[in-house]
Amino acid sequence: MRILMFTDRFPPEVRSAAHLFHDLAREFQRRGHEVAVITKAPRRYVANGETGRAVAGWEDVDGVRTLRVKGFPLVSLHPIARGLDHMALGWSFWRASRAWPRADVLLVYSPPLPLAEVGARYQRSFGAPAILNVQDVYPQTAIDLGLLRNRAAIAFAERMERRAYERATRIVVHSPGNQKFLQDRKGVPGEKVRVIYNWVDLEALRPGRPENGFRADKGLAGRFVVSYAGLMGYAQDLTDLIECAALLQADANIVFLLVGEGVQEARWKGMVADRALRNVRFLPMQPRERYAQILAASDVCLVPLDAALRTPVVPGKLQSIMASGRPAITIVHPGGDTPKLVDESGGGINVPPGQPHILAEVIRRLKVDPAWRDRMGRRARAFAEAHFSIARCADSYEAIFTEVLRERPRRGARA
Repeated sequence: MRILMFTDRFPPEVRSAAHLFHDLAREFQRRGHEVAVITKAPRRYVANGETGRAVAGWEDVDGVRTLRVKGFPLVSLHPIARGLDHMALGWSFWRASRAWPRADVLLVYSPPLPLAEVGARYQRSFGAPAILNVQDVYPQTAIDLGLLRNRAAIAFAERMERRAYERATRIVVHSPGNQKFLQDRKGVPGEKVRVIYNWVDLEALRPGRPENGFRADKGLAGRFVVSYAGLMGYAQDLTDLIECAALLQADANIVFLLVGEGVQEARWKGMVADRALRNVRFLPMQPRERYAQILAASDVCLVPLDAALRTPVVPGKLQSIMASGRPAITIVHPGGDTPKLVDESGGGINVPPGQPHILAEVIRRLKVDPAWRDRMGRRARAFAEAHFSIARCADSYEAIFTEVLRERPRRGARA
């Protein structure tokens, strides 16, 4: 089978989203499929602040045939500027996609929504059924966060979203709550939406010795490490983490390790500086193999989301934490899918946003109760093995591909 994949995030970016399609593409190739990926030349979110590659054209990324396109060099990270960049990126993807017109099936990562438009156009032009992988429900996420307020802009984005759902052959979401959201709120037929949990590399991410080389390098031997590793963007609210660190500052053995970068990074660093917190350390984005060491070196891992978010998002970092066998404390609105997943797995605990004193108490309890931490970690790993393996997820995608390819002649006959 010939599989073409669209994603604006791909290695050398080190965000978890960049590795989703990379891991899946490699698994498809391992199974004998012919795979090509169209993606953007990265400028940000690469390890240790290194300059990302900006060269357009074909290249090999760990054995995956990859065609990169250039985005516009943004002088502003304002949401409107990013939206215009996404529109331009859609045009670039369409031009690039014509270099590989022979796909049997197309798999599209969303957002950004313009990639779904390109997928629909590719489907019409070359006959390949388009599968839309919806990671975040846009524009609702941007509306919840207050990033999109203009009524005309909202109407335009919602119209684009509606067309994306109508034109996709199938839609894949990463949790049952997202499936229900699309059915109830967006009117998408239930038979069109499938749930496939996001996947992780269970070999690369596995339980390891806490007192590892990373701890030694950073002078953390013997300390109780509470980590956050990921994007520091609009959706990730680190306020409770920082307020909690202030409450726990008297315990010199507890260290909060914040690893990543993003548009809100300066805000969080400013809060820590204003409070003169000595128990909070920042590190830039790290290489993927280093990320595995950070999780292993952590006693507890945090997953914060802005309280305004009402879509049932499950951050990809949660699966990585669970695969690493570490307890997760999620700081998420209790009505979403993240707390449900944590509760179902037994691999962590959710603390509602805006309650740093409760967060501090949970961390204190976990610090003095290693048996509780170990139980959570074992349950998390077992759940990851049962639900998040790349092989299991690739099986599910192959079943969808086979299904839509069998339907294709019937659709042509009706037409």
